[in-house]
Parts: sequence; structure tokens; C-alpha cells
Amino acid sequence: MQIQQLTGRGRRESNQDFICIHRLESAASFFLIADGMGGYEKGDEAAKIVCENIFTFLNYAESINEQNIQKAVQKANLAIKQFNNKNNIKSGATIGGIIVDKNISHIFWVGDVMVSKINENKVLFQTKSHTMVNSLLESESIIEEKSLDKYKHIVTRSVSGKPSESTVGYQSFQLSKDDVFIICSDGVHNVISVEQILQYTFKEKGLQELEHQFLKEAEDNYSIITIGF
Repeated sequence: MQIQQLTGRGRRESNQDFICIHRLESAASFFLIADGMGGYEKGDEAAKIVCENIFTFLNYAESINEQNIQKAVQKANLAIKQFNNKNNIKSGATIGGIIVDKNISHIFWVGDVMVSKINENKVLFQTKSHTMVNSLLESESIIEEKSLDKYKHIVTRSVSGKPSESTVGYQSFQLSKDDVFIICSDGVHNVISVEQILQYTFKEKGLQELEHQFLKEAEDNYSIITIGF
């Protein structure tokens, strides 16, 4: 398994993304990016709380499946609710993650952190972000092009203390030889496509080149994990 990671603040004052890469007690590999929600207070702390609670729950879960991943997110959601009440603030995070357990990859997401599965340079699966734009498109509502910008940063699901908005998206796959997975925050996929990321992934010093591009172009915090088999 070849793992690379990169994160930075872009043109923001601070980096509210949090990357979590760990090995579970079961020996499964755990990868997660939490993106502290823009405009909310203490987004960096919220992202860390979300990651730590999801990891802790799954570290002691009897098995890795959609139900237990949802329970882990509910635990994180409760922790954020308590954190918000204690500090009298609004905070939260969107998430995207992968757990590789034996020969199965479990992909999960809430909000607009994107997860992609690639093989032989073909994108075989990509998560559909929980955003207002995607909800409107799914309902076949007529959207003027100028309205897309207004709605594209509004997420419809997040881990922010509201149980009704924290339902995970989930997909599992059998691992295949030469599979590549990419997890990235919206600060990445709003700047560069997954196909372009692939051009950097396995180059020597490829992520350093990618970071150079983000330093020039990224308006938002940027975080990326690449996992190759």
C-alpha cells in the first residue's frame, strides 16, 4: 500500500481541515479527511473532534459495515452538539473516508469531501457530494447558471450536531490489483480534477508539485490523501 497526504491553508487565515490516518485494532486501515465548515467558529477543533470520535468508535467495533460507520458518525455528531452547547457556538465538519478491511474497501462521506476509486487511469466510482446544487439537480429543478455559484458551497449534510443532517453516503468494493483511491476536500476538487491529480500521484515528488499549484491557486484549505495498491 502506497500512501501520500498533503494539507494546507490556501488563502485562508488557518487550516480547518484535519487528516486522520490510522490502523484499527482489527488491523483495518483507516483514512479520513474532515473539513471544518467555512464560516463557522472553531472549525479546526470541530474537524479534529469528528475524526477522533469516528476513529475511536470504529476502533472497537466488532465489524466494519455501513451500520457501524453510521453509528460512529452519530457519536461524532453528539460530540459536536455537546462542544457547540458548551461554547455557545455553531461548528461542524464535512467528511470523506475509506476503511480498508482485508480485501474490502468501505467508502463513506457526509457533505462535500470527495472520494474516488480509480483503476488503470479510469475513474470507476466517485462520491456525489451532499450539496444544494446536487439536490436541485436530482429534483430536476430548473437552475439558472448564475445561481449555481450561489448554491454550490451550501451542503445539505454535515456532522454539526443535527442528527437529521448526518446520514452517511456509503459504498463498498472488493479490492482489485492496481486500485487507487483519492480522498480530497472541496479546496482540492474545486481547483483540480481527479484525472489531473492522477498525473501527480505516482511521480517522484509529485505531491510537492501539486502543492506548488495549490499555493498559487487554492482559495480554500486543501487536503488530499492518495492510496495505491
